[in-house]
Amino acid sequence: MSSEKGQEIIKGKGCASTFNNQIPRLNKEHDFLNENYSKETNIARILVIITAILGFLYRSTIQIFIDDLWAYLRQDTFFQSAHYETVYVTVVYTILMIVYPYAMHHIPYFQRFKISKEVKYVHQTFGRMGTDLVFHLSPLLIADILIIKRYPGVPYSEIAIRQQAWIVRTRPLPQEPPEFITLCLHTAGSVFLFDLFFTIVHYSMHRNRFLYKYFHAQHHNHEVVHAHVTNQLSVVERGLQVISANYALKAFGCHPLTRLVFVPIFLWLLIENHSGIDLPWAPHRVLPKNIMGGPAKHYDHHTQGYGNYQPFFSYLDNWLEKKQHK
Repeated sequence: MSSEKGQEIIKGKGCASTFNNQIPRLNKEHDFLNENYSKETNIARILVIITAILGFLYRSTIQIFIDDLWAYLRQDTFFQSAHYETVYVTVVYTILMIVYPYAMHHIPYFQRFKISKEVKYVHQTFGRMGTDLVFHLSPLLIADILIIKRYPGVPYSEIAIRQQAWIVRTRPLPQEPPEFITLCLHTAGSVFLFDLFFTIVHYSMHRNRFLYKYFHAQHHNHEVVHAHVTNQLSVVERGLQVISANYALKAFGCHPLTRLVFVPIFLWLLIENHSGIDLPWAPHRVLPKNIMGGPAKHYDHHTQGYGNYQPFFSYLDNWLEKKQHK
């Protein structure tokens, strides 16, 4: 499919067709940020390296904390609930969505990192957020009581007990906590694998007229890119996003505690991508160039309506771009 035809497919009510003439200017602004805020980026890199070294050196002390935390959580009634993960994701997302975009757009210091002058804070009432939560949480809460969550290290006898009941009220938890290094590796690996899974979904929705129109166009239906677009998804796309995340975690056999660490990182990256703010100490800048995409590339995706399909990384986007130019 030619790029012209691809653009024709994705243009709709959103800003994809409105801001195409801004892309060259946006790229210049992106370069300006690279040149003028390299000091902040380098400081962030040093802090990350120091943190990683200290984490490795004091891994035994951190492991003691993990062991104690897991011993406490296993005895907590609510943590044993089948609904715990769904509620946890909701609470974390709500906190991040309220605090992060508001701070980025109302603290003057952060205004210098706007990707474009068109970026602005879009207020959403608690009533609207509550309605969205109820609408989108209902399928997950129902799934919680019908599907038994299976974690590595859980004996089959625990699962068999729950299979005898019509409604699942508690989830079987492993006895042992995760190793600290394993927790870190599994979290990073799950973020990477989710990115791969959902890139396939996302790319497919942009390349197929039917999929785009009925399942993805809603995500591009906006005047400006803002944080609440993160949650502006069809039921089908949201379900595929949840499935992609769950299968990424299952592929690594992630411990329930690892899943708790994964959630805020995963949600923060999604919200940051739609914030319109390109911070010099963000992960895509701290890591070597072109490993991660970041908010600027995702902003370009929303304003152009095509390209930069990966949620977090950029290796597949780079490959697709090279393939198209051959």
